[in-house]
Amino acid sequence: MLFLENIRLALSSLKANKMRSLLTMLGIIIGIASVIAIMTVGNSLTASMNDSMLSMGANNVDVYLMTKDTEDEVTEEGHTFKADSGNPSIEDEDLISKEMIDNYVETYPEEIMAISVSEQVGGGSISIDKKTASVTLQGESAGYFAANNVKLLAGRAFTAQEMEDGRMLGIISSKASDKLFESYEDAVGQTVSVSMDSKDVSVTVIGVYEDTSAATGVISISFDFMNSASVLHIPFKAARALTHSEGYSHFSVVTKPGVNPDDFAAKTKSFFKSYYKHNRKLDVDAMSMASLVETMSGMLDKITTAISVIAGIALLVGGIGVMNIMLVSITERTREIGTRKALGAPNSSIRTQFIVEAVIICLIGGMIGVSLGLGLGGLAAKLMQTPASPSLKSILGSLFFSMGIGIFFGYYPANKAAKMDPIEALRYE
Repeated sequence: MLFLENIRLALSSLKANKMRSLLTMLGIIIGIASVIAIMTVGNSLTASMNDSMLSMGANNVDVYLMTKDTEDEVTEEGHTFKADSGNPSIEDEDLISKEMIDNYVETYPEEIMAISVSEQVGGGSISIDKKTASVTLQGESAGYFAANNVKLLAGRAFTAQEMEDGRMLGIISSKASDKLFESYEDAVGQTVSVSMDSKDVSVTVIGVYEDTSAATGVISISFDFMNSASVLHIPFKAARALTHSEGYSHFSVVTKPGVNPDDFAAKTKSFFKSYYKHNRKLDVDAMSMASLVETMSGMLDKITTAISVIAGIALLVGGIGVMNIMLVSITERTREIGTRKALGAPNSSIRTQFIVEAVIICLIGGMIGVSLGLGLGGLAAKLMQTPASPSLKSILGSLFFSMGIGIFFGYYPANKAAKMDPIEALRYE
């Protein structure tokens, strides 16, 4: 009953000084709202990125060239050298060859379902009737569509014969189709001209795929670069005819069901090690998509937490404000404290009364801050076109932290009130 009475007294005190109480809570409200909003946005981005990357294949293994570490040793004709450092130039003989990939597939037939290789031709634009769309022309192998879970909205994919012949056919993104045509069906069968820096390339559109980056608001991430322009897919052989290049800097592997992608990534790295042990510049590394998602999520979580801690400094400022207003409140109620002590109220009762009042101030400010933070975080997520993902852990943590601030910053004023001499308190004017 005494605890409930303390809560009633605290609420009565806040009601009697509404404006002062609101200004006292302001620091707590701003601090908690900032933390909740940042955590909501961070969680939303992380969830959206995870969905986007996993949609490309949770069991995929990406294989790519990387610069050797300067501590690596390379043996050539009985002599040992340190690996070349810096940003080495890559020659055709440094690239992963078709023969290497063929041997790789023959070595692990039970683990590999498909191989996906891409060839970047370059960026350009398509213009039709004063409508323009930026695209990146990219050649794909047959395994690309399985590796990236490409969903067709209209038309069809390339046939095996079309891939073999290297016909100049294309599958355009829904993003580019929306800019150029009335509907996805209208896009199929159209021949478009891609204007590039040095040439124009005519491509006949046979399909439209769903652009997931446009749907989630997150730019798709690849190992070679990030590009906001939508991709116009053409057969790999057609792309090679335009670039005249040989070899591969990276490719993706679609593993069969039941294969552990992390374990297979280690096997893949070990397999290609033999081909590059004499290369002084480059080595081959492999990483599973699941591992990459976990790494990226961890990085985003750390950044979100760091920014939230900085925003949480406002909570300390708010706590100082609570301490200040409690000292003022105790000064104003000195005679009340003296009367209670003269009537036999113990020090613990006086101390508890003012600690409860400080906690109530912080708790109400915390609840207002949580509501405001959820609103701001949801609005920011909506503007970024990602589903809002508020964190229950951060909400509960913020409320408990605000109560902790009330106890911490309310103890000193409460203890000061409890130690008052009742005679001096009653004589206070």
